[in-house]
Amino acid sequence: MDLDDVLPVENFSDLTIQLLSERLLRSRSPEQFIYRESEMDELWRLLDIAIRSGDPDGLRDEARLRQMREIVHRAHDLVGMDGKPQEAAAVLREALV
Repeated sequence: MDLDDVLPVENFSDLTIQLLSERLLRSRSPEQFIYRESEMDELWRLLDIAIRSGDPDGLRDEARLRQMREIVHRAHDLVGMDGKPQEAAAVLREALV
């Protein structure tokens, strides 16, 4: 998918996180940073839902989900507020199982 499009984020699997991290690494323009920020928003939302209702895959407990949500928040701010997609990608990879 083109970097000038927002990737639909449907889950918070390792594959999704890896894909989002790779997209962060390739993003260069302020517009692309906004699109990556939007993808992080959706990832954060899905994690927030899972904190309340449980991990649909049964792989992560509530503490891990909360940790992942915080990681996504940090990555979101790095790309969106600071314009640092490389650093955001490194932080996001901390969420991998």
